[in-house]
Amino acid sequence: MDTPSDNGIQHNARIQVSSNYIFPADHAEGKRLDDQHGALKAAFENRLNLTPVVLKPGDRVLDSGTGAGTWLLDFAKEVPDTVSIYGVDISPLLFPHDPPQNVQFLAASVTQLPAAWTSTFALVNQRLLFAGLSAAAWQAAFSEMYRVLEPGGWVNLLELNCDLDHLDFEYGPAVKKTMTLVREIFRSADVLAGAAFHLAGWLEQAGFTNIHTEMRRLPTSGDGGKHVRERVCAGYMAMKASALKAGGFGLVQNEAEYDSLLQAYGEELRVTDGAAQQAYVIIAQKPS
Repeated sequence: MDTPSDNGIQHNARIQVSSNYIFPADHAEGKRLDDQHGALKAAFENRLNLTPVVLKPGDRVLDSGTGAGTWLLDFAKEVPDTVSIYGVDISPLLFPHDPPQNVQFLAASVTQLPAAWTSTFALVNQRLLFAGLSAAAWQAAFSEMYRVLEPGGWVNLLELNCDLDHLDFEYGPAVKKTMTLVREIFRSADVLAGAAFHLAGWLEQAGFTNIHTEMRRLPTSGDGGKHVRERVCAGYMAMKASALKAGGFGLVQNEAEYDSLLQAYGEELRVTDGAAQQAYVIIAQKPS
């Protein structure tokens, strides 16, 4: 058991790589990311990359904030092995073992990529870093993406909305309380639950053009929404250590209350007509 601070609630601690990243970095998290990947891929018609880039032999692709490398390994199956694919993450804890020969992993911050990478990538992919980047860090990351892309290269971003104010369905008390708690977890780490709604503007500020956004609603109600609903609940359950470490924000008093709230949240989503998780893909191009 772990009591991280005077204000923290005792709980079963999980491995975390940074106080600014609210998800853990352990085997269970790697499995959750794999499961989540499948749902997101299906939502966008099984397309891993929505940009119009056409990769040629010798081209380089970067997966920024790769985590467990789930997107990267799937993408590697779709392109020739003459394309080099790099994955970077602040922590190597979830890097896969024995990747394909054209895949390399590197521990590095997405806000400070290697200097030698300037103008060397045809495509940069990044997904689900809303839980790890402040507004300033997002803008620094986009500046780095712009630098490492070749002229004419593309970025392919995917983020979820976890901001209560941007939910697009009529929700009940369990959803409201859960999403209020999620908001406080994000705020405590200085990261943005609604980052998806700022990305296009920050990309433009960084110099990108041809910016385009696509949104998909992944239903979470009824039997048809069970798979996505369980993935969403698993994601919020993975935030438990961050919430309890911070003292529960006056919304939960102990680990059992957190678990009960998430159970009520899932049950309420099941019977809420029109309930859905919003997923956004934003693409943009570095001018030629």
